Amino acid sequence: MKQCLKRMLSGKNWGRLGVFKLKLIKAIARFSQNLGLAALICSFSIIGSINAAKSAELNVRLGEDFTTLDPAFWQSGADYTMINVLFPKLIEFKSGSDWEYELQAAESIEQVDELTIKFKLKPGLLWTGNYGEVTTEDVKYSYERYIDPELNSPIIGDWLSLKEVEIVDKYSGIIHLKEPFAPIWWSTLPYTSGAIVSKKATEKAGGKFTTDPGATAGAYKIESWTPREKTVLVPHDGWNGPKAGFDKITILPIQEPKSAEIAFEAGEVDITEISIGSVPNFKKSPPTGGVLDVRPTADYTFLGINIANEDLSDVRVRQAIKKAIDVDAILEGAYFGVPEKSTGLVAPGLVGYTGVVPDPRDVDGARALLAEAGVNSLSLEVDVLNTAEFITAAQIIQANLGEIGINLQINQLDSGAFWNVAADRKEALQLTLNNYTSPPDPSWSTQWFLRDQKGIWNWVWLDSEEFDNLHFAALKETDITKRETMYYDMQRVMDESGGFLFIMHPPSVILYRDNIKPGLYPNGGLKLSAFQPAK
Repeated sequence: MKQCLKRMLSGKNWGRLGVFKLKLIKAIARFSQNLGLAALICSFSIIGSINAAKSAELNVRLGEDFTTLDPAFWQSGADYTMINVLFPKLIEFKSGSDWEYELQAAESIEQVDELTIKFKLKPGLLWTGNYGEVTTEDVKYSYERYIDPELNSPIIGDWLSLKEVEIVDKYSGIIHLKEPFAPIWWSTLPYTSGAIVSKKATEKAGGKFTTDPGATAGAYKIESWTPREKTVLVPHDGWNGPKAGFDKITILPIQEPKSAEIAFEAGEVDITEISIGSVPNFKKSPPTGGVLDVRPTADYTFLGINIANEDLSDVRVRQAIKKAIDVDAILEGAYFGVPEKSTGLVAPGLVGYTGVVPDPRDVDGARALLAEAGVNSLSLEVDVLNTAEFITAAQIIQANLGEIGINLQINQLDSGAFWNVAADRKEALQLTLNNYTSPPDPSWSTQWFLRDQKGIWNWVWLDSEEFDNLHFAALKETDITKRETMYYDMQRVMDESGGFLFIMHPPSVILYRDNIKPGLYPNGGLKLSAFQPAK
């Protein structure tokens, strides 16, 4: 088979494939998943003759295409990556292993007291599209739009404590807060909500935008975009920061991790996140010229159980579902035992990490709770992303729940359908297997489960006044010990609700070529502006 396929696809035949290369790679990935590692190795041999990226060009794989570039409405990791490379911020997280920030658009920045932050912009940073220089007026517009009720930004919490941005002159300004705001240096200014948009271009677009911002001012700009196929970035000549490392960055959205791994072997991509389950094999036998980088994250994978759903309204049913599920089996079966079991929402190393080991699986206890609730049989649905890991995890959950008389249907969805499932189904939504990203501050995670986020990001429909009060109190608490206690209490509320089964904090596993020096945030996120050729 190997020799036959090599003859079919060797030499000049590759030149005729053109845009069909990635489709073929995806087909081979599906084929390989059915036949195992031997077929995967064979596949690598088949497509190894594809040209590798030129030194002045970088090919990047993302798990999906971006859906919006507006920082006030971003949703996915692809949105996050694009916003970070296209828009400037006053400060930005450094590339490296520690969560530290560096000046970006700001020449200087200083918090003079709990409510006041002074900054000065570097002169000479230009917008694309002849929109002129980035000024304090753009900063004021960018940050204050979050607290405009007419904008209705779902991440208003990032700037909830903002009073106003005072314009001192063209380059200087003062951020005035209404009250102390502990996360401002961790999940606001250096994160997506710190991105500066063009006031003129955004107002021209009607006050918000999706895929066409009108003007950008990051290290790179978009040269072309073919939805769901590729995005081409080129250096922005109006950038006044460190020189861009590549003449062209091509971003390829490839959803299936196995397809991405094969694309890397084929020379189609120079850097990609790979599946956690592939770590053991790649550690044992790394690809030629490949570097494997495994990093911890503050992200969290969890099973959400919709409290508002009629079939799940009894807390005893929700707690029974949690007791019946074997998290250890999920970690072993879907993720090859690489990640450790989660102890709650907050990841190790962050304020509020409990470290309390969850109770083991208890099938008898689950059955007793269902009997107490008067439930003899139950049919439910779980919505999951159509990836091997999520599907395997869902199948384990399906088998677990079958042992206590719950019939579980698995709905496999592509990324577009999945991220709209709560808006489409609302209270009819039942179970979701989900993964949320997080910067290094727990407030960014707790905000999604506030009452005003129900049906937006709060797919569990958690409705707790205590939780809300603790969240807002923790935002302005600068005493670390007191703040930590508040996050302990918030996680207690989540656990008692029965709406959450936290599974893991998934590591980020990056595979890249040794001829590049990647720009990586501490959690493995791509900082495209910092990529450079290896010396």
